[in-house]
Amino acid sequence: MEQNLQNIINGCVNNNRLMQKALYAHCYEPMQRVCNRYTNDTETSASLYNDAMFKVFKSIGSYKEDGKIMGWVKRIVVNTCIDYVRLKTSLPTIEIKESNEIEYAIEETVLHKMSAIEIQETIKALPKNVATVFNLYVYEEYNHTEIGELLQIPSGTSRYYLSEARRLLKSKIENNIISLNSIN
Repeated sequence: MEQNLQNIINGCVNNNRLMQKALYAHCYEPMQRVCNRYTNDTETSASLYNDAMFKVFKSIGSYKEDGKIMGWVKRIVVNTCIDYVRLKTSLPTIEIKESNEIEYAIEETVLHKMSAIEIQETIKALPKNVATVFNLYVYEEYNHTEIGELLQIPSGTSRYYLSEARRLLKSKIENNIISLNSIN
């Protein structure tokens, strides 16, 4: 598979349409999941993926073989999604002090009662600015300084949005579980 992937990359460098189609298909499922985290509809998500892959094909000649292609592609996909969020969402600056950051823990037993799709839908229901910081911190593993640079906000604002995401998620998940228990 690794040699085949290298052949696909080499073909993409040479603008071979069949190899571009192969790389597009190879990356589709995992990168589409990334796009889905930053949008609320499949049409926009598909458009973001297409835009990102266009950027991949345009700059694949600069790809250095010192890393894995999927990590390189993911970085382009995430940056494309962030550009979209910046364009579509106002991210007001909110300064908080380190000491004001609160951890909101959700009991594991509560999470076991929900499916991954239900959890993902709960995250998508968050305000866009809060969900974006949550996704970058939790899924993409960026720190607050990196998130601040990406979104052009202070790192304190990133901390606030992450804290707010945790608070809202805890509340929504617990309310969801309470309503499910009352039905049973």
